[in-house]
Amino acid sequence: MEKKRPKRMAFISVLSIATFVMALSMLALAPTTASLMTIWRVSFSQVEWLTTVFLLVMCISMLISPWLLQNIGFRKLILMLLGCFVAGTLLLVLTPWYFLALIGRILEAIALGIMFPLYQSALLVITTGDEQKQVMGIAGAVMSFAIVGGPAIVELALTMISWRGFYGLLAAIVALDSLGALYWITAVVPIHRQPFDWHSMTYSLGIVGLLYVINASWAQRPHLMLGLLGISLALLLAFCFRQLTSKRPLLQVRVLHYRQFDLYLLLSGVAYMSLVGLTVLLPLFYRQILVEHGLMVSLALLIPALFLVLTNLATSRLADLMGDRVMLALGMTILAGSFLLLAIGGPSLTVVKLIADSSLAAIGASLVLMPATTQGAAQLPSDLVAHGITLITVTRQLLGSLGTAALTLLLMIAPGEAGFVRVFCLFALIDLIVLGTLLLALFGGFVNENSED
Repeated sequence: MEKKRPKRMAFISVLSIATFVMALSMLALAPTTASLMTIWRVSFSQVEWLTTVFLLVMCISMLISPWLLQNIGFRKLILMLLGCFVAGTLLLVLTPWYFLALIGRILEAIALGIMFPLYQSALLVITTGDEQKQVMGIAGAVMSFAIVGGPAIVELALTMISWRGFYGLLAAIVALDSLGALYWITAVVPIHRQPFDWHSMTYSLGIVGLLYVINASWAQRPHLMLGLLGISLALLLAFCFRQLTSKRPLLQVRVLHYRQFDLYLLLSGVAYMSLVGLTVLLPLFYRQILVEHGLMVSLALLIPALFLVLTNLATSRLADLMGDRVMLALGMTILAGSFLLLAIGGPSLTVVKLIADSSLAAIGASLVLMPATTQGAAQLPSDLVAHGITLITVTRQLLGSLGTAALTLLLMIAPGEAGFVRVFCLFALIDLIVLGTLLLALFGGFVNENSED
């Protein structure tokens, strides 16, 4: 057992490094928009498409993660993903043409989209009990820090090196990580080959369309966007129907039949939405309301990100002390309370108060995000875990996009401090509603529907 532990930690480290570095690539182009427009001689909207396409492709790639896990050896699959990411990043860095840069971003998005659920599924498969909670705490620290601390890291790095240098560094780290993968990554699940369901893949474009409609501007093309929304919803319904009726579905949506899984899915999704909302709101508040810029903003963003890491690493011990359910309720309470504090203190918020309240929100989100994911997976039979994790990951992306769209709309309707207060109130209300749902479930009694499996 002791001999296996170092190899297991090396296994986890290789996947964690790859996931974190890939996640950073998603964020690094935003601060360099002006220079990219000059280099490739393209418009602002075309540069924005490098990020939009990344998010859309990443989401649709998540759906094929369970199928890949069952049909390709895990070690081979990880090496393919690392190679795909390195190839896409080098293409982005070296090409003088926008079209090839777009292809590079698509390759990066495919790798990250598959890696996100694969990373969590692998950690759940190789561990049990308390050790499972510990490694999922590590996963939570890695993924949460990439979301909240990533923008600050990128901005700090870009003050020292060019965007090409930064992406080249990411490619070099992943290339070195692939050497570790060659030695330490091993098979985690047996291969059960089945045909790929191209019909489901086609229908899954409804999810992509829905994401695009949520994030796009409706002002100039309302009829087109409304038509796209209708088509996307129709495709999404067709996708769900096929998953329920097919003998070998691409994604086992029947995991939603497990009611406790549904609750944990909601908790994880709303915690992620709140975290993404916080990540979008903080830089805007610092720059627009507090008129802070540069290094000060980056450092202020890193503090709640560090609290995220520390809390995620402590969730296993906290769960042992107070129980998983109480910890989830406490996390949602802290999360809702922190947004209420932000709303109440809106007009009088200082840098110190904003750091304190946002750090409190980060702690609350950490107590919910990955613990809810772990508990949700525990409700499922082992053969459905990868499908459950994929559904949780896709739901997070949808709710994260929906939350971002809502806060953007509110800030447009009411600019200045009033808009921020409304957004803080909205997130507090959503968190309170989900907290109430959790408390009702607690008083109703939890039953692990997989206890007989």
